[in-house]
Amino acid sequence: MKKTLLLLSSCFLLSQGIGAAESSETLSPESSFLIPCKIAGVDSPSLLLNGDWQFRFSPKGKWNTVQVPGELAMQGYAIQHDTPYLYRKSFTLPADYKGKRTILRFDGVYSHAVLSINGKQVREHHGGFTRWETDVTDYVRPGAKNEIQLEVTDRIDDISYASGYAHHPIGGILRDVTVFALPETCFFDFAAETHLDTLYRDAVLKVSYTGRTTGNTEVTYALTDPSGKNVPLSQSVFALKENDNIHELPVSAPLKWDAEHPNLYTLTVALREGGKEISRFIKKVGFRDVKIVKDRMLVNGKPVKLRGACRHDIHPTLGRTTTAELDSLDALRFKQSNMNFVRTSHYPPSEKFLEYCDRFGIYVECETAVCFVDTYRQKNYAPGKTQDSAEFTPRYLSQCREMVKSFRSHPSILFWSIGNESVYGKNFQACWDWVKATDTTRPVIFSYPGSIGEKKPIYDILSMHYQDVDGNLNQWGRATRNFQGHGIPALFDEWAHPACYTYKTLQDDPNIREFWGISLDKMWSGLFDAPGGLGGAIWGYIDETFMLPEPKMGTSFWKEFARTAKPEDFQGNCVGYGEWGIVDVWRREKPEFWSTKKAYSPVRLLAEQVSDYTTGERLVLPVYNRFDHTNLNEIKVHYQYNGMEKDIRMASIEPHQKGVLILPAEDWKEGGELLVSFLTAEGDLIDASLVTLGQPKITLPQPDRKGSLLVEESADRIVVKGDRFEIPFSKETGLICHATADGQVFIEKGPFLNLDINLNHLTGAEVRKSATKFLTSDADWQKQSITYTKQGDNVLVILNGRYNDVDTDIRLLISPEGRMEINYLTNGQPNGFLRETGLSFYLPETMDRLKWKRRGHWSYYPSGAFAGNEGETSLYNPNKVPYGFRPEQPWQSDTHNYYYWADAGANCDRPLTQMAKGMKENIYFYILNAGNTGKGLSVLSPDATVACRSSKRADGQLILYVNNRWDYPEIAWGNYCKTLEANPCYGKVEIVF
Repeated sequence: MKKTLLLLSSCFLLSQGIGAAESSETLSPESSFLIPCKIAGVDSPSLLLNGDWQFRFSPKGKWNTVQVPGELAMQGYAIQHDTPYLYRKSFTLPADYKGKRTILRFDGVYSHAVLSINGKQVREHHGGFTRWETDVTDYVRPGAKNEIQLEVTDRIDDISYASGYAHHPIGGILRDVTVFALPETCFFDFAAETHLDTLYRDAVLKVSYTGRTTGNTEVTYALTDPSGKNVPLSQSVFALKENDNIHELPVSAPLKWDAEHPNLYTLTVALREGGKEISRFIKKVGFRDVKIVKDRMLVNGKPVKLRGACRHDIHPTLGRTTTAELDSLDALRFKQSNMNFVRTSHYPPSEKFLEYCDRFGIYVECETAVCFVDTYRQKNYAPGKTQDSAEFTPRYLSQCREMVKSFRSHPSILFWSIGNESVYGKNFQACWDWVKATDTTRPVIFSYPGSIGEKKPIYDILSMHYQDVDGNLNQWGRATRNFQGHGIPALFDEWAHPACYTYKTLQDDPNIREFWGISLDKMWSGLFDAPGGLGGAIWGYIDETFMLPEPKMGTSFWKEFARTAKPEDFQGNCVGYGEWGIVDVWRREKPEFWSTKKAYSPVRLLAEQVSDYTTGERLVLPVYNRFDHTNLNEIKVHYQYNGMEKDIRMASIEPHQKGVLILPAEDWKEGGELLVSFLTAEGDLIDASLVTLGQPKITLPQPDRKGSLLVEESADRIVVKGDRFEIPFSKETGLICHATADGQVFIEKGPFLNLDINLNHLTGAEVRKSATKFLTSDADWQKQSITYTKQGDNVLVILNGRYNDVDTDIRLLISPEGRMEINYLTNGQPNGFLRETGLSFYLPETMDRLKWKRRGHWSYYPSGAFAGNEGETSLYNPNKVPYGFRPEQPWQSDTHNYYYWADAGANCDRPLTQMAKGMKENIYFYILNAGNTGKGLSVLSPDATVACRSSKRADGQLILYVNNRWDYPEIAWGNYCKTLEANPCYGKVEIVF
């Protein structure tokens, strides 16, 4: 019988395209093992084989040193698709591994690998992101040098499409390599499940695995709680059986695991023979239960809302790989931005990342490495239609099985995903059938669900991508309204796509990133109150950009097909889909990060301007508890007012309920500002809001010049003169030419009309290339007339002209104290959805400091924020970080962008920083000065209805744009925009100098 089983197993492995060693003791290549922490007679049960490996680019070429893990292309080796390349690694296997099983683990090799050891071929493997382990006992020599050879091929037909997704071949050993020992008596395919009773009080820890034993082995269990205290077990010793072992361990009233209380128990499993311990394993366990009840997902009996993002593996210099440090940093970044959910798009993560999700409390959608089947693959990658191919069935199933077997014990994984944005077929059906038969504790999701048609669903959760801000979407025959649909939980596991394809906008005005935050705020607020809305995942967490070096060997052929529609002059060295992250590849926070933290905040102050207050009485503020498992009495409140700071405790407010925050009596004053911060029990910031008492007090810069105005007219100029200022107008152009104040030029030329009108927003927003637009050009200005007149103490200059067919009427009212009010009115421009309407001015290079105050979407921003409610910064940063090197400065201080390069001004001698270029919306004032002299100009808007941005041309000309109306209609992906019509077009600009 045993021989028959072995024969069947061999036939199965051959059908998988996997060769097995001819040994009755060799374990199945699809087995999943726990690495032991202790083995009797072995000093080091495991060895990490990362670091320097030898690599050969051509069959007869020399051997070079490369880093493992890491992409080859990112290390200068321009590998080709469908071409095998060879790695090798020599290592000494400890002598005390003799008499033990030796297992070699690869956590991820992209995408097809053939393994040889000491010159003998062992097996092959398909799939770049799943862990595969091989019993190499018969091939290694304990106590001696051994050599691993791994032939790696970046297959163009890989079902993950990961190289296509990265826009270059990512082939190589992408994750850890480990060799470890096991005793001859061992177990594998370990799974720990927790089952809670109907009251969610007591639990059963169900442990299962496959055993290999001579029949004289005991397995013992010890369980400790999060504090390290021993948990009594009614039975802790069992006989290890050959093949299937299932042990149920009742646990009384364990602390439950959820994303807000990630209580982890430690399960120690030991094997004993003859009363002596032969090995020991440790596994972290979280007691939690996941159920779908109608259109809600319950964790431990309570409905949850998933606020998250999609994550890729990105190392800034090694590419599609990760490290334990980056895994931990990413998990922390998720928590810092108030996310409780990660979708591991579009492949399983490393186990280290899942361990951090377990530890910190992050729910996980764990996705198999199948992407864009029969949908969006570039023509360079084929075949894209494998969903019904029997040839590809083993690849679908083996990767799915490896994922589930390796990771099913992690409490952070709430559900499995069996494919991304693909068309249904038999291979997806087979994966669903296997997962549902194997893991009965978790739901399964699939995208696109509508491609299944009227067949029985292979999903428990409705996956929808890119609904509008109101939660409405029709996609592949499935629909949501108000974030709900089809009577099951609706998860928008791609939503709120940050702007990354709007290259021209990103070059000129990176403030589109700040504007994006309104979309996420609307989406999360709407979904949270929709019972059937499960949650959403931002696409994406991190930028998809690869800083590929110039190849040492081969040619960077990928540049020919990896280019999107970036303007040719602005193409950077990076390839990839683009900068769609809330952090960049170095994990620096981008403007989207703070918006994510604010929009996803699990505690929200519902009033940030209070008129009904009484001085000397307590202050009552409404608050919304948007946690799932946390009463607000578990968090802290810190407030600052009028120079004092105090801490208080929140009252009891249950999850998903509203209540009040009561602040003690203070000397509350009209216009006073109160900063309220919500903190975790450990003191980490959850959210902060600036509360204004009554009407805000805004102090605007005031002109202080004296005397009267004088107008001097010559053959070519009209000059308005006042106290220490002159404003000349050219009679030829009608424009201001070199206006000065206190001996400094504050306007070189202007005002110009700035019209940017998107003509086809409703039929197709700007995505990879600009939508059809109407733009005014300064060069098209034709003066028709210029006149002036005295109005009391003031001088009114009236300027008329045309920009092609656009008639423009501009009136400049100049006052003796140093104020200029400019009113404009246009006629003849086409109607459409506007991007910007306003005026622009050429400014002198001496202007190098910016200061502003504004009314932002969020009441509070941290100091130094890209678009805070107030800020001060230099326009310039001489520190240009070399390509491929770690930038120590914050993202907003960058002047160059290596993906789309930057705006035209990045090519001049003094490019602007991201912070300086970004439009400041709803300003009260926007001040540009020459150094710290205080000499320059101020744009004022007492009602905060104006926006300003600075820009540079390739010739270095500094330009100030002052907009009365603005929008980002090109933002796309269901995101919010104002959809403002361009007509009628008029406005007012106020400048003080």
